[in-house]
Amino acid sequence: MSRPLRIEFPGAVYHVTSRGDRREPIFVDDTDRAALLNVLGQGMQRFDAQVLAYCLMGNHYHFVLQTQQANLSLLMRHLNGVYTQAFNRRHGKVGHLFQGRFKAILVDRDAYLLEVCRYVELNPVRAGMVAAPGDWPWSSYRSHVGDAVGLPWLDTHGLHGYLLQRPAATAADHRRAGRLYAQLVAEGQGVALWDEGLRQQIYLGDDNFVDRMQALAEPPRKATRDTPRPQRLAPRPLAHWLAVSASREEALYRAHTEGGLTMTALAAELGLSVSRVSRLIARAEAEAAEAASAAPAGKRRAT
Repeated sequence: MSRPLRIEFPGAVYHVTSRGDRREPIFVDDTDRAALLNVLGQGMQRFDAQVLAYCLMGNHYHFVLQTQQANLSLLMRHLNGVYTQAFNRRHGKVGHLFQGRFKAILVDRDAYLLEVCRYVELNPVRAGMVAAPGDWPWSSYRSHVGDAVGLPWLDTHGLHGYLLQRPAATAADHRRAGRLYAQLVAEGQGVALWDEGLRQQIYLGDDNFVDRMQALAEPPRKATRDTPRPQRLAPRPLAHWLAVSASREEALYRAHTEGGLTMTALAAELGLSVSRVSRLIARAEAEAAEAASAAPAGKRRAT
């Protein structure tokens, strides 16, 4: 079976889901949920992306993400990989936690952003876990309506500005946007999922949106000497990652996961074996997983 098409470009908005292997739980308790949110927040900063909405369920999660670079696959590989390491370390397990690769739907922001955020935050209600979206603490709903302090990486300002159709500059603006959003979500209970907007299980938008996205997915022409220099996309060298990382292991891990450098190339540059580089990268990933397990996800307002 071929892999699903991934269309990645700066400014893209995605509805991302990932399920547990054999549909088994990916969280044992709230400590696990906090660990995933920690990894998510770190990933947003590291990969220059924003979370517009999220919801953690029992055996899967939902994220609405906007990437400022064409790097969704790298971001998700980091997120699921580091969280799996943290989960397995904490519970004495080995092997896969998630079922295959993540699923990503490319969203037409102008037509469907609010609808997809509403859908994500209504998941616990549809599953019969709670009576109202505000009763579920592991989603972005409370932050969006102003009932909880949002985590620093949640782009509540962006969503509120979209609701108001102008920047939300004051506390009064945010209160008004929160009321509008609460009303929108309440109206979405029992509504069919984005009607006929989902196309080919990849796109959430109309025919024009699909055509534009498919054009972006066409293979680019090979760069030549005649290609203007700004159009040639070269990966950052290992020296860059060594300069911005705390250790050699972290630099190798970031060069591989964020920069897309192969282990073979890294090994050749350092004069190491590929297996040695692989072990160093695995060590850095394990350290990231341990840090995710230890750090608090952020305080929530009591209900």
